[in-house]
Amino acid sequence: MVRDRCTYRQRLAVERYDKPRRPGDAPGRQRQNRETEVIIEPSTRPDETGQYPVLTRIVSDTDDNGRPKSRVDPKGLTILSAQGFFDLIFFPLTPERVAYYEFEPTTSPRDGELAFRFRPRTRSRTVPLASGVIYLSEQGEMLTLTIDGMYNLEILDKNLKNIRSISATVDYSQFNDRFRMPTLARGEGISDVSRFDGYFKFSFEEGNYRPVLKMPAWATSRRPVRD
Repeated sequence: MVRDRCTYRQRLAVERYDKPRRPGDAPGRQRQNRETEVIIEPSTRPDETGQYPVLTRIVSDTDDNGRPKSRVDPKGLTILSAQGFFDLIFFPLTPERVAYYEFEPTTSPRDGELAFRFRPRTRSRTVPLASGVIYLSEQGEMLTLTIDGMYNLEILDKNLKNIRSISATVDYSQFNDRFRMPTLARGEGISDVSRFDGYFKFSFEEGNYRPVLKMPAWATSRRPVRD
C-alpha cells in the first residue's frame, strides 16, 4: 500500500541467450543485452472503478545490443510493463496469498536470522504463487527472499504460462525508518514466451521512493494506531 502511493524508479538489465542444448550445458549465443529504466507512479485521479491506476513511464532504454537509444518512447512496451509478474517476485507473501501457502522452519547460513521455506498448498490453482525461502531478522523484518518456482502465472498473463523455470534472490532495505522495500533482485530462468524466448539472466534495482498520494495514518505514525 505504501509503495503504490509513491513515485519510484526501476532499472532492469536483461541478458538473453539461446537455450542450452541439454540440461547442464552452457547457454548458446547471446540474443539480447538490454537495460531499461522506468518511473513508476500512481495516477493522481481515480479511474471509473474508484481505484488509482499505477503508471509506468520509460526514461531510458537501450537496443538489444546494449546501445543507448537516442529517442525513447515513454509508453513503449518493455519487460517492466509486466508489473504483476515482478510484484509476485517481490511480494509473494501478501496477506491475501498467505492462506494458500504452507510454511516450514529451516536454517539460515547467517547468524541472527530466521528462515522459513514456503510452498503452495496442493489445492492452490487459482492464485499466482511462488515457492522459496524467506529470511527475517530476529525482530521479524524482511531481509532476503529466494524464489525457486512460480505457479499459476497464466492468471497474470496467458503468455506467462510458457516460462519453464525461474529463480531469483531479492534483497530488502529500510524505507522511511519503518518499511522494508525491495531494492535489488538477481535471477535467471528459461522461457518459451514468444517475445522472451531462451535462457535469461536479469538484474533489477528499485528505489528513490517519494510519496505522492496521501498515506494512511498507520504509515506515518511512529506509534501503533488503535482501531
